[in-house]
Amino acid sequence: MASDRGRSALRSILARFDAGTVGGLADGQLLERFAMRDGEAAELAFAALVGRHGPMVLRVCRGVLRDGHDAEDAFQATFLVLARKAGSIRQRDSLAPWLHGVAYHIASTARSAAARRRSHEIRAGQVRPQAAAEPTPDDLETVVHEELARLPGSYRAAVVLCCLEGLTQQQAAQHLGWPLGTVQSRLARGRERLRA
Repeated sequence: MASDRGRSALRSILARFDAGTVGGLADGQLLERFAMRDGEAAELAFAALVGRHGPMVLRVCRGVLRDGHDAEDAFQATFLVLARKAGSIRQRDSLAPWLHGVAYHIASTARSAAARRRSHEIRAGQVRPQAAAEPTPDDLETVVHEELARLPGSYRAAVVLCCLEGLTQQQAAQHLGWPLGTVQSRLARGRERLRA
């Protein structure tokens, strides 16, 4: 019994030590740990990825979907896709743009399904459709995410990291392995395309 407690305490200490080291790892290293390990090491790596990119993914889901519960479902579905495809992602060190694309796709699909469901419910209840309302700020946020999804990958990467993830241009350059001038020009071009 004492040896079981000792082993349990040692595992707990090692897990906490590993958790402290996980936070400083790059996305690619965290994906590698998640894909190649079992148990607590994989869980810690995945939790670090969710903690790092979760706020941006949730903003995208909420921006596309009006219902908070649907947005949370899309958020979870995005990270389920990450869990399933962790070993096959090509741009491992640039995970934020990939997650943005997945989150946008899942949220858009959910929005379309909800619209079809509402349409069927209206027809089934023989209720006249209401006139379209003026665009709300939620509609505009949806349009921004749609346009962001249409940007070329290099522009989208710079915009997602700087504007959605909140990284400085210097941090984005280090994260992407690009020169600072490249990040600045792609960010400017991406923003200009979004304005247009």
